[in-house]
Amino acid sequence: MGLLVGIILRKQLNIEKSSLTWQLTLISTAIAQAQRSAMALTQIGTDYESDSLMTKKIQQREYKFKLMEEKLKLQKEEIETRLAEIKDQLTFAQSMIDNSISELFSFKVA
Repeated sequence: MGLLVGIILRKQLNIEKSSLTWQLTLISTAIAQAQRSAMALTQIGTDYESDSLMTKKIQQREYKFKLMEEKLKLQKEEIETRLAEIKDQLTFAQSMIDNSISELFSFKVA
């Protein structure tokens, strides 16, 4: 029974791990894009006078990109934490499988 449960658990954890790894890749790409966009806006903002309406709009957009970047970083940390938990659970599932196999194939002499 423990062997079957361990195999199913390991399969489910590997599926979740794969999904989270893909999400982590997407978030990392989005963070890089937000950083590039904010930097581009900073460079564009230097072309205008500091008190102009366009400069203020650019600063607002730059601020929004930075907020988005911070939110994405928080999501990335949450996913990394979950991946660490999955790693621990995978270790447990593998030990459950190993223990079940050793029990199935061990000979006890009474």
